[in-house]
Amino acid sequence: MSLVDLSRATNWFYVINSNPALEVLRLSFADLPYVPSPLPPFNLTAIATLDLSWNSNITSAMLRWLSNATSLEYLLLSYCRSLTIESLQVALGALSNLKGLDLSVNFLQGEILELLNNVSSRDFKHLDLGGNNLSGDFPQTLWSLRRLEYLDLRGNDYVNVHILALLANLTNLRHLDLGGNSIGGEIPPTLGNFVRLEYLDLSSAGISGQIPQSIGNLTNLVGLDLSENKIVGCIPKTSGTLIHLKTLNLFYNRIFGQVPETIGGLRNLQMLSLDNNLISGQIPETIGGLQNLQRLSLDNNLISGQIPATIGGLQNLHELYLDDNLISGQIPATIGGLQNLQFLSLDDNLISGQIPATIGGLRNLQILSLVNNQISGQIPETIGGLRNLQILSLENNLISGQIPETIGGLRNLQMLYLENNLISGQIPATIGGLQNLLELILKGNSFTGQIPDTIGRLHSLKSLDISNNNLSGSLPKTMGGLCNLTMIDLSQNNIGGELTNLFDGLSACTHWTFLLYLDMQHNHLSGTIPSSMGRVSQLGYLYLSSDSLIGNITEVHFSNLTNLMRFTISSNSLNVILPNDWHPPFSVEFIDMSFFGLSGNLPVWFSNFSRGLQSLNMSSNNLEGQLHLSPNSMLDLSNNSIVGPIPPSFAKVTSLILLSLSYNHINGSLPPFFCHMQSLQVLDLSNNHLIGEVPDCHYSFPTSLQSLHLNNNNLSRTIPSFLKHCNQLVTLDLGENKLHGRIPTWIGRNLSLLRVLRLRSNFLYGTMPKNIVNLTSLQVLDLSSNNLIGSLPSSLEYFNAMVEIQNNASSVLHIYNYYYEESILMTAKGSNIDYTTILSLVTSIDLSNNHFSGEIPNELTQLLGLLFLNLSKNHLTGRIPEKMGDMKQLESLDLSVNNLIGEIPSSFSAMHFLERLNLSYNNLSGKIPTGSQLSTFDLWTYVGNKDLCGMPLPACPVYQSPPNAQVKHEDDDKLNKLLEWTSIVVGFAVGFWLFIGTLIMKQAIRFAFFRWIDKANDWIYVQFTVKLMKLKSKWRTMT
Repeated sequence: MSLVDLSRATNWFYVINSNPALEVLRLSFADLPYVPSPLPPFNLTAIATLDLSWNSNITSAMLRWLSNATSLEYLLLSYCRSLTIESLQVALGALSNLKGLDLSVNFLQGEILELLNNVSSRDFKHLDLGGNNLSGDFPQTLWSLRRLEYLDLRGNDYVNVHILALLANLTNLRHLDLGGNSIGGEIPPTLGNFVRLEYLDLSSAGISGQIPQSIGNLTNLVGLDLSENKIVGCIPKTSGTLIHLKTLNLFYNRIFGQVPETIGGLRNLQMLSLDNNLISGQIPETIGGLQNLQRLSLDNNLISGQIPATIGGLQNLHELYLDDNLISGQIPATIGGLQNLQFLSLDDNLISGQIPATIGGLRNLQILSLVNNQISGQIPETIGGLRNLQILSLENNLISGQIPETIGGLRNLQMLYLENNLISGQIPATIGGLQNLLELILKGNSFTGQIPDTIGRLHSLKSLDISNNNLSGSLPKTMGGLCNLTMIDLSQNNIGGELTNLFDGLSACTHWTFLLYLDMQHNHLSGTIPSSMGRVSQLGYLYLSSDSLIGNITEVHFSNLTNLMRFTISSNSLNVILPNDWHPPFSVEFIDMSFFGLSGNLPVWFSNFSRGLQSLNMSSNNLEGQLHLSPNSMLDLSNNSIVGPIPPSFAKVTSLILLSLSYNHINGSLPPFFCHMQSLQVLDLSNNHLIGEVPDCHYSFPTSLQSLHLNNNNLSRTIPSFLKHCNQLVTLDLGENKLHGRIPTWIGRNLSLLRVLRLRSNFLYGTMPKNIVNLTSLQVLDLSSNNLIGSLPSSLEYFNAMVEIQNNASSVLHIYNYYYEESILMTAKGSNIDYTTILSLVTSIDLSNNHFSGEIPNELTQLLGLLFLNLSKNHLTGRIPEKMGDMKQLESLDLSVNNLIGEIPSSFSAMHFLERLNLSYNNLSGKIPTGSQLSTFDLWTYVGNKDLCGMPLPACPVYQSPPNAQVKHEDDDKLNKLLEWTSIVVGFAVGFWLFIGTLIMKQAIRFAFFRWIDKANDWIYVQFTVKLMKLKSKWRTMT
């Protein structure tokens, strides 16, 4: 009688009780009504099986009544929800013949001992307590149930299962589910003794250690789930003996090593999930032997190598997930043999080559995702054969060529993602055949031509994004009929024409228009904005900046846009005609009307916005008058003609993130309104007429500050000490003021994230702090035009950001939910240049026009990524470091007006990017090195060095060395002679005293030496007498 509605059978209990011969009674899902007490005497004396599961009116009285059912063997009370441990204790204590008990998913609360200690039966074969809230230790009596075949304790969380004790006795178990408990510990090798086990689930149980090799003994195992644990080590090779295994789940562990070759022996395996581990190596060729496999999940591992061609043998495979690995090579052509494949995901790998044409043979494929690879070539024509395909995702690859015409045959396609590839040509007209398409994302390619008119057939389309392409022509009229569109992004193209057809069409939709997001920025749209825009009432995000729109904007354009949240219309030629008392119908968060040609005083109606306005950008207009706006989060009024002081109302703002009032005529003193602004990240008050001292903060500080620009004002005092608390600072620009005092040492100690430090044109004095080299992220250092003295730091090589070549063109600042371009004015290549978009690529040191002395430290030459270096107008002496030519990235080098001597290093000829060089007014000598572009600089580069010669200066004399070189040669000769005589004297002295010392210390040597002297004296005397006699005889003969 299961699934029979007995909710109105008020006498059901009495009718059933009147049948004493009843042996099996199944009343699950019967919605049994409540039975009031007293209950009749128990009469079901033959009952053996009773199923009351999925009924919520099982009372304590009914359970006590059941305690008389001494013949009952199987009692099923799952999903009853009204049971308590107390109500079950009496019945379980009396049912001595019970063999099976199912109390699962009752959310029983309390100690498990209380529930099972009274169990009188010892013949239990089936016990299911899963899905409760039991806690505590299992009673020892449970482990004596040697006939137990089925035990399910899943999902009790706080049950302390002593797994070692459990596995010691329950050798008849066929089904063991301990998942979702706090077991912990390792799987013991004795697990292999349970050869009858068919299903083992230890998932989410805190298991650690390795899978024992003895797992291979469980040859009857059909299901094994060890997922979501802390298991380490390799998958044991013995797992290949589990020939009956159908499900193997090891996902979300820390398993490493390779997938064993023996896994190919699991001929009955249907599901293999090894994802989210640390498995490496290649997918074994033997994987092709898993003929019955339906799901293969190896994603989020470290698998490398190619996909084996044998994977084509998995004829029954439905799902294949290999994403987030290191797989390389091409997709094998054999993949086309997976006739039953429905889901194929190879995202985030290193796969290259073309998509094989055989992919068109996957007739049952529903999802094809190859995102974030290196796939090249064209999309194959055979793609049109995937008639059941619902999602095609090929974004972030190197796919080229055109979209094949056959794509129009994908009648069931709902999502098409081809973004960020190299696809070119026109969007095929056949795309109009995708009548079930919901999302079409083609952004970041090289599409040309017009959007085809057939796009108007995609009546189910909700999202259309073809931004960042080279589309031209006008918007097709048919787009106005896409009433289900919620998002249109066609920005960054060359689309022209007007918006009339689009807005007129959408506003005329029969039922409703759902358009929420429209982005047409950076195109060539012309004409006026139609008043029908005001009837697209769901519009929340409208971006029309950087086009060629003209005409007037009035109240009509906004009449029904009650949901408008973001609105950008900058860089157009529109006139805003709104009355001063206009009350917007929307609570907008973001407005960008920069470069808009607005003039006159700040519109009063801006004050009518509710406090929901978070960001207002009206920069680069011709606005005048005083400030009367109180910003909430972001306010940019830079590059206008606003006058007057900073209003006191600014001090009441607490949530300000960005404030830019630069390039105006704001005057008066600088109030400390920013001190309490914990969220402030950018403060730019540069290029105004602020005077007086820079205020200090004493009790609270803007600790989130990333960028501070106070440059080009008339501010005085020392560098404010509150900045030592702003350790998020990336840019600090206090240049062109009247600041005095020393550069504080806390800059190098506290501001470790600083990338730009600009203090030029002040009255700072003293030495450069030695710890300034701790600013390892510093890219721009400008201390020029001050009164700094002393030598340059000798550890400049610690400017790590200047040692490396900067290749990251990302924004210097990261301001939440707002695009802000940091801007720095630098003197480089002889000109003042305002760096914005490429600021993150710039590296520069400018210490010019100070009083630095001493030599240029050799460590400076290790800044191999430096682009601009200016040390001019100081008192530097000594030679130019020989290795300065190793700074091959230098584009501008100025060492002029110093006291440098010696020759220009020959290594200068290796600086191929050098565009500007100034070595004038030093004491340099010798020949200017030839090669590269050194000889192409004009004579002003070298003027003021009277002993320099060679192009572009007069040629060096051929017959003599330059004067300084001759002096150097004479000095070298004197030094050589001095060294020669010194070595002779030292050698004689050492040899003499070694000889005399030996004679004094050794008597035998002394006697031998004097005997040798006597013999030598006699020999000399004899030789002299003989020679003398011969000379006398010869003389007589001659005479």
